[in-house]
This record gives sequence, structure tokens and C-alpha cells, in this order.
Amino acid sequence: MDNVCKERKRISPRTKRLIKKHVFVYSMLLVAILHFCVFYIYVNIDSFLIAFQDQHTGAWGFGNFRLFFDDILLGAQSEVLISLKNTMIYFVVLLATNLFSFLLSYFIYKKIMLWKFFRFVFVIPMIVSGVVLVAVYSNMLTAGGPIDVIWRKLMGDDAPSLIYSAPYATWSIVLFVIWTGLGMNIILFSGAMNRIPESVIEYGKIDGIKPMREMFQIVLPLIAPTFGTIMLLSCINVFGASGPILLFTNGMHETSTIAFWMYEKVIVRQQFGYAAAFGLILTVCSLPIFFLMRWLLKKLPDDIDY
Repeated sequence: MDNVCKERKRISPRTKRLIKKHVFVYSMLLVAILHFCVFYIYVNIDSFLIAFQDQHTGAWGFGNFRLFFDDILLGAQSEVLISLKNTMIYFVVLLATNLFSFLLSYFIYKKIMLWKFFRFVFVIPMIVSGVVLVAVYSNMLTAGGPIDVIWRKLMGDDAPSLIYSAPYATWSIVLFVIWTGLGMNIILFSGAMNRIPESVIEYGKIDGIKPMREMFQIVLPLIAPTFGTIMLLSCINVFGASGPILLFTNGMHETSTIAFWMYEKVIVRQQFGYAAAFGLILTVCSLPIFFLMRWLLKKLPDDIDY
């Protein structure tokens, strides 16, 4: 006992501080590891097993996958096909929005007329609550809103229901997604462009390079890592492309996407097996896209030092 007490007394204050530091660090790591094990490893393994299990009887089989293919065979009335079609629309629009935000960022970078106003308009959605933006946007497009008033003055009739009718609802939400999705990309592109040395731009002007050539032959190559990363992240999220469907239409009027479809199956209808089987199918379909994006990522130029 006396030897133990002597050993404790020999521990220096510096060693005690190191022990406390390591205990704190490993405690924080333990929380992260437990979170990863429970909410990633366990959830994914359980989802894989549920995909092959009947939710009511517990029997193993491919019944959940048959439900998926039965839905596909419904054709134009298939919820899965409607959701997949809308998701692809959002995905293509997302890629186009990336290109459009690059152009806007260049015009802001060159400080064209009213550039501060345009920057405010496209960045303001990042500050205001999404629920508020959806409410304002919906009121603009519904009966009695500004669009309806202008339409009646020009056409002498009520405007079509842009939010609550199938032919227009998805595209109305797409316009909202474009507006609200530009802000972050503009910030990223503008940050990359502002790092370009002014001497490089001045050298191009001396050579007589026009703005169009400057944008694509000087600016774009210099911010290629940022541009490529944004495009690759968008491509990897191909099946997750969506909009605020729940706030706008709750999936009605043929506006559902894969993300909303999964939410509805799990949260509303509690069809866990069917949702898990569909998620497994999407995972298999996503693997070629993932490996392609990984290959393209390796082809991207390294970060450029100015």
C-alpha cells in the first residue's frame, strides 16, 4: 500500500494534465465511434435484412422487391416512375444551376452594373427561413397572388393553378429550387475567383482577351478544382435531388421525388421493408455512378497555388 501511494505521489503535474487531456480526447472519440456504429453500421445492416423480410409475418423472401416491380408495371400511374422522372428533372436542373451560378459569379466578380443587387437577390435565400420562402413563393403563384393579378390584367381570365395542378406544379417548384440553390454556389465560385491574382487578369487584358475568352480560358481553368468538386458532388447525389415537396404539395399533383417517396413510405405508411428494398436497388444502381465519379475526381487538377 505504501508503494502505491509513493507511485501516485511521483506522478508529476504535467503527466496528470496529459492523462486528463487523453481521457477527454478519447471520450469525445468514443461518442463519435458509438454514433457511427449505431446510426450507420447498425442501421445499414438492419435495412439490408429488412429488405428481404416480410414486415407482417417475418418470413424471408423477395416480396418487397416484387412490390417494386409490380409498381413499375403500372406504367404512367406508377408512383416509383413518377418519382424517378421528377428526380431526374431536379438532377438535370441542379447541374444546369451549377453552370448558371458560375456565369453569375463571373459577372459579380467583374462588378457589372447592379452586381451588388444581384448578389443580394441570390444570396438572401440562404439567410431567410426556408418555410418563410415557401410561404411567400406559394402566395405569389396561388389565386389572388401577384402572378394571378398580372395574368388577369393581360389575359382577362384567372391564371392556371401553378402549384396545385399536375402540368405546372413540378416546374413551379423547380424554379423555386433554382432561385434558392444559387446562393451557396455563388459564394463558393466567388471565393475561388477572388483568389485569382489581378496580375493574371491584367496580363490577359494586355493581350486583348475579350470577357468571354477570359471567363473560359483564364478564370475557369484557375478555379477548376472548385468547379469540378461542385459538379461531382451534384452527380453523386443523383438519386437525392429534390425540392421542398412536403412544404409545397405534400407529394400530390405528381410532384413526388425519390427522396419524398422514401419519406412517405417510411414515416407515413411505415412500409419499412418496401423502402429498404428500394434503397438497396438504388444502391446497386448508384455504384457505377460512384466509381465513375471517383475516377473523374482523380482526373481533376490539384489545387492551384497562385
